[in-house]
Amino acid sequence: MPTLDQNIKAWDESYKWIEQGDEWSRAWGGPSAQWFGTILPRLKSFVPAHTILEIAPGYGRWTQFLIPLCDDLILVDISPKCIEVCRDRFAAYPRIQYHVNDGRSLSMVDDDSIDLAFTFDSLVHVEADVLREYLEQLSRKLTGDGVAFIHHSNMGEHVDTATGKLPPTVANRHWRALSVSAESVQQSCQTIGLSCISQELVNWGGSDLNDAITVVARPGSRWAGPMVTIRNTEFNNEILYVRRLAQLYDWSRLARGARRASDQTVDPKRG
Repeated sequence: MPTLDQNIKAWDESYKWIEQGDEWSRAWGGPSAQWFGTILPRLKSFVPAHTILEIAPGYGRWTQFLIPLCDDLILVDISPKCIEVCRDRFAAYPRIQYHVNDGRSLSMVDDDSIDLAFTFDSLVHVEADVLREYLEQLSRKLTGDGVAFIHHSNMGEHVDTATGKLPPTVANRHWRALSVSAESVQQSCQTIGLSCISQELVNWGGSDLNDAITVVARPGSRWAGPMVTIRNTEFNNEILYVRRLAQLYDWSRLARGARRASDQTVDPKRG
């Protein structure tokens, strides 16, 4: 996987952000459909929350939906460009803090201050050492009843321990970190002293369970208890279902498409 320096170069210089990151939600029919159809149903027990921390917001694909769910929002990203875009995009909201970090540190966030830490579709690319550092810091940043909702790689589950590589039958189509698995994250949490509430392993864009969503909290929180694990092999079917609904009912998206079609219509009077 790319190093942190390579990631900074990629997101600040190389990647064109042609749709402000919305292009990564095309399979769902757009970011709104993905948020309300896939993410919010998994997050709804933890929102609204007083203070939310979003790690790696990019151009604000999920930030726009987090804003009405909290009083204070803290954005932390490795990319100065992403933070500046978010600062401009959400300038009308004064209760957002913006921070550029080194891809590992949350030192700018006060201890015992975060009710919900959220990251989705970003930390899937970071290796186990980076993810562990974030977990260690979150163990201090979360409030007593705070939770962290973390979308990360599960490709480590498929790595051949003898070779350290993926077998030929497993494709890493989405550049997931090979050193991270749901099990390794659970073990890190146990070592650090965090409680894993749940883990959902999903087949993102293929047949293999290549991703996971882990929810963690501090021991003794109202959320702590026996961990629930689901191996969800139906995730791709969920994506297809949400996209079908978006094609029927996402009127903001449909209206934009109609306007674009109208703009491209030839006026017969003008030949």
